[in-house]
Amino acid sequence: MLIGTIIYGVVGYTALVDDADPLDALYWTFLTIGGVGFRDTEPVGHIAELFSISLIVLLVVGVASTAGVAADMLASGEVGRLHRERRTTRMIDRMSDHYVICGFGRVGRAVADELTREGTPFVVAEIDERYVEELEELGIPYVMDDPTHDRVLVKAGIDRAKGLVCAVDSDAVNVFIALTARGLNADLTIVARAADPESVPKLMRAGANSVVSPYELSGREMARRAIS
Repeated sequence: MLIGTIIYGVVGYTALVDDADPLDALYWTFLTIGGVGFRDTEPVGHIAELFSISLIVLLVVGVASTAGVAADMLASGEVGRLHRERRTTRMIDRMSDHYVICGFGRVGRAVADELTREGTPFVVAEIDERYVEELEELGIPYVMDDPTHDRVLVKAGIDRAKGLVCAVDSDAVNVFIALTARGLNADLTIVARAADPESVPKLMRAGANSVVSPYELSGREMARRAIS
């Protein structure tokens, strides 16, 4: 807005004031928007004076608009969100040989707890913003976006990662994540969750190294405890 106002002033003064060159126009523009005015240089006439008024009005509108946008950002927490995103991005950029957990539901949270106990670095990629507060409280670096997109996995450092866990509730989404991740890092170890047994071969073809069924594992554990 400021640059546009300056260009508007330079072009206007150059066109309206006789024998004015762009440097003169730039000087007058700064005098005008600075509240000084430029009548001390030469008489310019009513048209140029009206133009000066329009220039000041444009600047005032620009300042008011900027202040309004800033106030909205502060009120909505946008500034805090942007600060958290920059801080998290710096954390992720320093990581290597870490793991990327796609999905922070019940399975993803359990994986995160285990990696935390092991002292293994990891990043969470999650699309549901309901988890932001919990991730912040736990100090877990995260990317709040759709992990099926290349740019999201790249932002999570997939090229430097050691492994990826597909823990989204949807088998179809996990297939797509595995396929995308394998294309970005051929050496990645991919472990995927599958609710439907028919999804297991699809996940393997998509690039998963191993597939786990939480329901099957819990059923086996329950049976083991029941007969022990």
